[in-house]
Amino acid sequence: MKQYGIGSGGAFAWFFQRVSGLFLVIFLLGHFWLLHYAISGEFADFETVRARLALPLFKVLDLVFLYLAVYHGLNGVLMVIHDYVHKGFLRIVLVALLWTLGLTLLTCGTLTIATFKA
Repeated sequence: MKQYGIGSGGAFAWFFQRVSGLFLVIFLLGHFWLLHYAISGEFADFETVRARLALPLFKVLDLVFLYLAVYHGLNGVLMVIHDYVHKGFLRIVLVALLWTLGLTLLTCGTLTIATFKA
Protein backbone atom coordinates (compact mmCIF):
# COMPACT_ATOMS: atom_id res chain seq x y z
CA MET A 1 0.00 0.00 0.00
CA LYS A 2 1.38 3.38 -1.02
CA GLN A 3 1.66 5.90 1.79
CA TYR A 4 0.67 9.50 1.16
CA GLY A 5 1.07 12.53 3.36
CA ILE A 6 3.93 14.50 4.78
CA GLY A 7 6.04 11.61 5.98
CA SER A 8 8.97 12.84 8.03
CA GLY A 9 8.47 16.16 9.78
CA GLY A 10 4.70 15.83 9.94
CA ALA A 11 4.56 15.76 13.72
CA PHE A 12 6.70 18.91 13.91
CA ALA A 13 4.40 20.78 11.48
CA TRP A 14 1.29 19.52 13.29
CA PHE A 15 2.61 20.56 16.73
CA PHE A 16 3.69 24.04 15.68
CA GLN A 17 0.40 24.57 13.85
CA ARG A 18 -1.31 24.19 17.22
CA VAL A 19 1.28 26.31 19.06
CA SER A 20 1.10 29.13 16.50
CA GLY A 21 -2.72 29.00 16.64
CA LEU A 22 -2.65 29.38 20.42
CA PHE A 23 -0.27 32.35 20.21
CA LEU A 24 -2.39 33.90 17.46
CA VAL A 25 -5.48 33.77 19.68
CA ILE A 26 -3.52 35.41 22.52
CA PHE A 27 -2.11 38.10 20.19
CA LEU A 28 -5.52 38.71 18.62
CA LEU A 29 -7.22 39.20 21.99
CA GLY A 30 -4.37 41.47 23.10
CA HIS A 31 -4.58 43.41 19.85
CA PHE A 32 -8.33 43.99 20.21
CA TRP A 33 -8.00 44.97 23.85
CA LEU A 34 -5.14 47.41 23.20
CA LEU A 35 -6.60 48.94 20.07
CA HIS A 36 -10.24 49.23 21.07
CA TYR A 37 -10.33 49.50 24.85
CA ALA A 38 -7.03 50.32 26.54
CA ILE A 39 -5.77 53.17 24.38
CA SER A 40 -8.65 55.04 22.82
CA GLY A 41 -11.90 53.44 23.89
CA GLU A 42 -13.42 54.73 20.65
CA PHE A 43 -13.30 53.91 16.97
CA ALA A 44 -9.74 53.30 15.78
CA ASP A 45 -8.97 55.80 13.04
CA PHE A 46 -5.75 56.57 11.20
CA GLU A 47 -4.53 58.96 13.88
CA THR A 48 -4.84 56.25 16.54
CA VAL A 49 -2.95 53.75 14.41
CA ARG A 50 -0.31 56.36 13.53
CA ALA A 51 0.26 57.21 17.20
CA ARG A 52 0.46 53.53 18.10
CA LEU A 53 2.93 52.69 15.33
CA ALA A 54 5.18 55.55 16.42
CA LEU A 55 6.20 53.37 19.37
CA PRO A 56 8.78 50.63 18.64
CA LEU A 57 7.03 48.19 21.00
CA PHE A 58 3.88 48.22 18.89
CA LYS A 59 5.90 47.77 15.71
CA VAL A 60 7.53 44.68 17.22
CA LEU A 61 4.16 43.33 18.39
CA ASP A 62 2.62 43.88 14.96
CA LEU A 63 5.60 42.21 13.26
CA VAL A 64 5.35 39.18 15.55
CA PHE A 65 1.61 39.02 14.85
CA LEU A 66 2.27 39.22 11.09
CA TYR A 67 4.94 36.51 11.13
CA LEU A 68 2.82 34.18 13.27
CA ALA A 69 -0.23 34.68 11.05
CA VAL A 70 1.68 34.06 7.82
CA TYR A 71 3.44 31.01 9.29
CA HIS A 72 0.18 29.56 10.59
CA GLY A 73 -1.72 30.07 7.36
CA LEU A 74 0.99 28.86 5.02
CA ASN A 75 1.88 25.89 7.22
CA GLY A 76 -1.77 24.82 7.13
CA VAL A 77 -1.89 25.07 3.34
CA LEU A 78 1.43 23.22 3.09
CA MET A 79 0.07 20.35 5.19
CA VAL A 80 -2.99 20.16 2.93
CA ILE A 81 -0.75 20.09 -0.16
CA HIS A 82 1.37 17.31 1.31
CA ASP A 83 -1.68 15.30 2.30
CA TYR A 84 -3.78 15.64 -0.85
CA VAL A 85 -1.48 16.37 -3.81
CA HIS A 86 0.17 13.12 -4.84
CA LYS A 87 1.81 14.02 -8.14
CA GLY A 88 5.43 15.03 -7.59
CA PHE A 89 5.67 17.83 -10.14
CA LEU A 90 2.37 19.44 -9.11
CA ARG A 91 3.40 19.27 -5.47
CA ILE A 92 6.72 20.99 -6.25
CA VAL A 93 4.96 23.74 -8.22
CA LEU A 94 2.37 24.35 -5.49
CA VAL A 95 4.99 24.44 -2.73
CA ALA A 96 7.10 26.86 -4.80
CA LEU A 97 4.06 29.10 -5.32
CA LEU A 98 3.30 28.90 -1.61
CA TRP A 99 6.85 29.95 -0.71
CA THR A 100 6.66 32.81 -3.20
CA LEU A 101 3.37 33.98 -1.73
CA GLY A 102 4.70 33.70 1.82
CA LEU A 103 7.89 35.64 1.11
CA THR A 104 5.90 38.31 -0.74
CA LEU A 105 3.45 38.71 2.15
CA LEU A 106 6.24 38.87 4.71
CA THR A 107 8.25 41.36 2.66
CA CYS A 108 5.29 43.69 2.01
CA GLY A 109 4.06 43.46 5.60
CA THR A 110 7.49 43.98 7.14
CA LEU A 111 8.23 46.96 4.89
CA THR A 112 4.84 48.49 5.66
CA ILE A 113 5.20 48.17 9.43
CA ALA A 114 8.92 48.84 9.79
CA THR A 115 9.09 51.90 7.52
CA PHE A 116 5.86 53.53 8.74
CA LYS A 117 6.62 57.14 9.66
CA ALA A 118 4.57 58.80 12.36
